[in-house]
Amino acid sequence: MKSIALLIALAAFALAQSQEKKAAFEVAAIHASKDDGDHDSSSDRGLFRAHNLTLKRLMSMAYEVDARQILGGPNWVDSDSYDVTARIPAEFAQREKLPELIQNLLADRFQLVVHREMRPISGYELVVVKKGSKMEPSKPDQAGSNIRSRNTHLTAENVTMEAFARNLSRNRDVGELVVDKTGLTGGFKFELDWTPERSDPAIDDRPSIFTALQQQLGLKLDTAKIPILAVVIDRAEKPQIEGIAR
Repeated sequence: MKSIALLIALAAFALAQSQEKKAAFEVAAIHASKDDGDHDSSSDRGLFRAHNLTLKRLMSMAYEVDARQILGGPNWVDSDSYDVTARIPAEFAQREKLPELIQNLLADRFQLVVHREMRPISGYELVVVKKGSKMEPSKPDQAGSNIRSRNTHLTAENVTMEAFARNLSRNRDVGELVVDKTGLTGGFKFELDWTPERSDPAIDDRPSIFTALQQQLGLKLDTAKIPILAVVIDRAEKPQIEGIAR
């Protein structure tokens, strides 16, 4: 009798799992994008919109990883761009549900299949120079954190080194993934001013971002092989689309 009761319980559990509603957009349209130089996405008033984004950039949102952590797949995943408009069901309107909604959309429309595994990639480790950090520690009771970057000037208030490393990863003058290896804890207040790599040194005599980090903050970027939990593309197919969105 106990075994029969166990089988019934397992069957009921399996049925409940199968009946659990999948997080999916109510309706979604995907168009080939006309490259106008803009690349953006938004979710507001029950709609998710993406403009001029490649599959890799859509995956970056879906799996909440840096695009450099997405490996494999055909060449077009990083070249063909798409516009997406999708309606978010009321029961999945929480912002934290959006990545799952995008994951399921990509699996359905792009036949996307992925797996995760540890891989080493080229990048930088953010470390403290021998003479020590030049940054000002935040007050222990300071609340909130803010980092603002405008052109080639950065201002940070109560920012951790982990958050700063993520910001540097997105900086095109750095160009690689950065991980925090400073060993510094807590938040810091600092400013950083540098010249872009593409500027004319005869006109702009400010240091490169690599030199500025050492001179102004007492930090440096060491090249390294960084182990990451990569999202590896096993399968991806171009979606059926209606042409270029107007």
